Amino acid sequence: MRDATDRKLFALLVVASGWLFVYFDKLNNPNELVRVYMARAVLERRTYSIGERRAAGAAFDDVGPIYSQWGYVNDKALVCDDPRARPPSCTGKLYAAKAPGASFLAVPVLAVLEGALRRPPTRTESILALRWVLCIVPSALFWVAFRRFLLLRGVSEATALACTLAGALGSLSFTYGQMFAGHQLAALALATSFLAAFWHWSATSARAALLSGFAAALAVCCDYAAAPAAAIVMAGWFLSRRASWRAIGLALLAALPPLLLLAHFHATAFGSLWSTPYSHLENAEFARDISPGVLGISTPTWERVVNSFFLPPLGLFFWSPWIALALGAAPLLLRRRHVAGATAVAVIAYYLLFQVTHALWRSGWSVGPRYITPVVPFAAAVVGFAIAEADARQRSWALALLGGTGAASVLATGIASSVCQGFPLEVYNPLVEVVAPLLAHGYVAPNVMQLVGVPGLWSALPALAAIAIAVALLLTAPLRIAAGVRAPYRVALAVAALLVLAQWTATSGDAPEHAAAVRFLASVWQPNPPPGARPFSSR
Repeated sequence: MRDATDRKLFALLVVASGWLFVYFDKLNNPNELVRVYMARAVLERRTYSIGERRAAGAAFDDVGPIYSQWGYVNDKALVCDDPRARPPSCTGKLYAAKAPGASFLAVPVLAVLEGALRRPPTRTESILALRWVLCIVPSALFWVAFRRFLLLRGVSEATALACTLAGALGSLSFTYGQMFAGHQLAALALATSFLAAFWHWSATSARAALLSGFAAALAVCCDYAAAPAAAIVMAGWFLSRRASWRAIGLALLAALPPLLLLAHFHATAFGSLWSTPYSHLENAEFARDISPGVLGISTPTWERVVNSFFLPPLGLFFWSPWIALALGAAPLLLRRRHVAGATAVAVIAYYLLFQVTHALWRSGWSVGPRYITPVVPFAAAVVGFAIAEADARQRSWALALLGGTGAASVLATGIASSVCQGFPLEVYNPLVEVVAPLLAHGYVAPNVMQLVGVPGLWSALPALAAIAIAVALLLTAPLRIAAGVRAPYRVALAVAALLVLAQWTATSGDAPEHAAAVRFLASVWQPNPPPGARPFSSR
């Protein structure tokens, strides 16, 4: 850490995202667990296969050493023993139906954990370690580096900090930076590639080329959907004329290890370099969901646009209204031919288009459209670049909009993600119908203070304090860029108040399924009930 601000920011982000262990083993979350199953199979059995499907009379059973200990997990791929058969009605080997990057990264972490414990870790212990080592700490380090990047690109202190806090704590990055899945890992890798490509020393630095190429390939290895975005970052770097042919060669060389691992996984598990798990989905419902169009891509619909971006259950701009500022800022950067900004705008455009054209746009249980988590750092970069490019008289007002929208985003996304990282599909507004009731009844995720008997919200005080500090810093950002001028500060307060009111009151009306969702989440809570919690009525 180069200065005190870096250290304080790192501590704030780690406390906000790491204090509460938002994990409930009874939910059997396949998004994390199937990746851990694969990592354990590689570590213990030197195979990608997590088990086998065998005939059991007229039905089938999934068996194997990992299954016998940890039990059923969803989101699998099945390679039939008979090439003429199709999943799920066949015998064969089972694999994780995910891009393998997260599992590859998990193998050394689990090896060290097993050595430290002197026994195989449990599911919960594995998830806790993987979240901290691969998600929580790397996310905090990334956002510290991101702030430094903006400063070196000419963005003011106040703007750089506001963009960093909005991105880190008021977005998908916060929610999925707490979860061991491919979304945030791909986002970190892709954005790291971008930062390395456009850092101030990247024009002549071999390490920048190596880091950018490796990170871009790692993003693809963690999430197939990152491939076009990685190509956009590399193209932007090349077109900026910052990259020599030597640097391009180094970037391509560094990209080989992740891509070769990815190719090995495809060839070994599915018999072809180009065959992915999505061609072998074991869950028939998942296979139907992804079947429309080509590789799940089809024509956008109005329903997808409205639900993906605006309405409470999923909407990107409902949960993180500050990201809408990136769309408004894009024309300025394109007019100014800001190469780094234009590259970031292109990545954003790709992900927004992907969201509304993909068959799985609903994202399942989520806080926002989780498949486009990598959009966050690029949106934060666009907003920061645009404020720096704006006229001096406009900057405090632009920062007021960022401060107000960012504060509302942190309150919504931060508090919701401190309760659960996904909500039942029957819920319209999780803030009103699930988050508030659970917190009011003292249902707080496991944390250190609960171990010594501190009850309810008191045990979550460090995480809530970190969120409150971030909100205060965002709201007061205009005062730090225009000392003594209070009008932009009042605008930030007004914008935040209006958005918070809208976010925390929007509802489709009371319904039995809302109460059922709350009771279900309370029933899987660990510990159950948490210290000091009041039980929910059975009605």
